Amino acid sequence: MSPCPRNVFGIAYLLFARWVAGAAIPDDADVSDDSAISAQNTINVDVCVIGGGAAGTYAAIKSKDLKKTVVVVEQQDRLGGHTKTYVDPVSKKPVELGVAEWQDTPIVRAWFARFNIPLYQYNFTIPGVTSEYVDFLTGHTAAPKQGGDLEGAWEAFQKQVAKYPTLDNDLSNVPYPVPADLLLPFGQFITKYNLGDAVPYLSLYGEGWGNFTTLPTLLAIKYFPPYFFSPSQLLSGGPGALAAKDNSLIYEAAQKELGANALLSSTVLSMNRSAADLVKVTVQTPSGKKLIRAKKLISAIPPVIDNLKGFDLNQTEVPIFNKFKGHSWYVGLVNNSGIPDNITLVNYPNGTNIDKNFDIPQLPGFYNIYATVVPGLHYFLYGGNDAEPTFTQPQVKTALQTTLGRLSATNILPKGAGKNLNLIDFSSHSPYEVYVDSDQIAKGFYNKLFALQGQRNTYWTGAAFVTHSSAAIWNFTDHLVTNMWSTPAQ
Repeated sequence: MSPCPRNVFGIAYLLFARWVAGAAIPDDADVSDDSAISAQNTINVDVCVIGGGAAGTYAAIKSKDLKKTVVVVEQQDRLGGHTKTYVDPVSKKPVELGVAEWQDTPIVRAWFARFNIPLYQYNFTIPGVTSEYVDFLTGHTAAPKQGGDLEGAWEAFQKQVAKYPTLDNDLSNVPYPVPADLLLPFGQFITKYNLGDAVPYLSLYGEGWGNFTTLPTLLAIKYFPPYFFSPSQLLSGGPGALAAKDNSLIYEAAQKELGANALLSSTVLSMNRSAADLVKVTVQTPSGKKLIRAKKLISAIPPVIDNLKGFDLNQTEVPIFNKFKGHSWYVGLVNNSGIPDNITLVNYPNGTNIDKNFDIPQLPGFYNIYATVVPGLHYFLYGGNDAEPTFTQPQVKTALQTTLGRLSATNILPKGAGKNLNLIDFSSHSPYEVYVDSDQIAKGFYNKLFALQGQRNTYWTGAAFVTHSSAAIWNFTDHLVTNMWSTPAQ
């Protein structure tokens, strides 16, 4: 996940106060106070990577493969970001609590081959598990609409996506002027082209996007390139979707290779990017403060302003990153929930839709509660609405107990379900699906964003620049890292 600093001291704190007031710092200001950091706590490298998720880990290993020295700063105690795997201590079976599968693309296969980790065809189903459709707000059984043409609607959707081939790469290729269809709220786009039968599949991948029908169509369709697996491919386990036996193995291997140059449980305190050929980053690590001196900086975290508190943002950068917004999204693993092992609970609204035109549940709330390959364990996905504040672990646990209690009261679940549940694992994936509004897109936001690449020896990567797809992020990052060593910084 993103290394958003929890403690910002001294000058860095004052600078953030100025950002809130709409100010920024001059390009040549030196705001870092590194005079008290000893030589033994100073790290000299070619590149410093902020963030150890999909983008940051790939950037670090790619730089290393290019014979560059690298250090990664990651807030969590592991690499992997949105990829997280729980391994049951008894059965040793893995349960994915984040990224479940990847598109079958050359970059994905090459990345796993780099660490000699085998990939397998992904199958979304678990033998013996059935889905129970329930309105989580009323506690009553819901009946999905019958007779729709999911595959036909998917094909029609892909024909619309094919109109914008430049979007297959990244958001630097947004056409200007932006076509009106790409600025529509996604729900209006779906209605305009009669794509409603595809909504159940689209919404499956829209979990964590808030009310995804309000998201600009540009950002919604960016997630589904032409090579994206079709509904039938995913459900049948056919060609298109890949997974490892344990999806975190790739990040564990990268972490092992980086060794001490992966600074985990660490946050950025301050930064100075004013020099022509040097970036200085002061970092709080579990063993104390360290000073990183690097030729280049790669930021691989969601670029919302709160995540960039330790950055010395200037008058060009602040107005851009201030425009970004994100969604709150959480994943948890529970036992003793009262849910039968062979049941996945699907939150299907019956008159409680978040949008009257589509069967999408109200938020904040649970998307679904999934059975796993380990008896007794279920995992849930919980999301906020657009611009929803973040939620705490106790708040989400209470919401889950309330939901399960409601289903118990209507006899869908056994009496007392949820009262004594244990929350085994809980992760925040916030801010998720970082985005800007359609009016900003129309005004050339992404041109301004990508113009920052290379300025002040800094390069930017991650889902905000591509989409929430590891395959797309790795492909973008591969080109970014390769090109940044062949193109002079600005």
